[in-house]
Amino acid sequence: MVNLNEFYEKGYQVFEDTLNTKKTYELIEKIENIYKRQVQEFNIQQLEKIGELNTIRSPFLYDREFIKLFYNDFTNNLIQNILGTHAILSLQNAVKVVPKVKHHQTKYHRDLIHQEFTSSRPIAFNIYYCLTDFNKHNGGITFIPKSHTTEKIGSSFIEKTPDVKSGSVIIFNSMVFHKAGHNQSLNSRIGINNMYTLPFVKQQINYSKHFKNPIGDKKLSRILGFESKEFESVNEFRNYRLSRYCDEK
Repeated sequence: MVNLNEFYEKGYQVFEDTLNTKKTYELIEKIENIYKRQVQEFNIQQLEKIGELNTIRSPFLYDREFIKLFYNDFTNNLIQNILGTHAILSLQNAVKVVPKVKHHQTKYHRDLIHQEFTSSRPIAFNIYYCLTDFNKHNGGITFIPKSHTTEKIGSSFIEKTPDVKSGSVIIFNSMVFHKAGHNQSLNSRIGINNMYTLPFVKQQINYSKHFKNPIGDKKLSRILGFESKEFESVNEFRNYRLSRYCDEK
């Protein structure tokens, strides 16, 4: 079993050497290509108006290689330990913090936004792949340790920006306050954020509707939301229950 003491205590924890250098370069290239497609789909001026520049939403919908980032032995072990069997992918977003440009997430926030409560157990957590080094100089993620245990942050608090090497993963409770920093380096810092939640928290995008039919892998279908989707009618709900009954028989 993975030791998650830091995660539960501070609200975040770093796992080093999760991806090799070749894989980080490959993923960065894929992200750049997907971003170009998303810019063409929506228009760069419109993205700027809504604060979406340098955000690549749901890259796995464009390239199935990104499924391997939120669904593998390492992530499945974390999901089982933190949330249990029934959990879903809420979102997968790649984020670029480019040099000398203020990022829209430089204010403290929770990834379950506008929520001011605490829970005895995590209801959501993030697996964040660092494809470049993350540190204070290049706008790495700054956390307020233990803030997942308080409803609000006060006027006085300690903040930490962990130095994280490329290829590492930061996992954090989605209710811990954090923010992006200002990139004072010469290169973009790039990462991929995967957030998992208990099924009562809605997905950012309805992934089951995108895929239309369940994936052959039952666990992956569950993570994509096929077992927790909203139904359009009473009969659709009952037919789903009937199909599960038949499968169990």
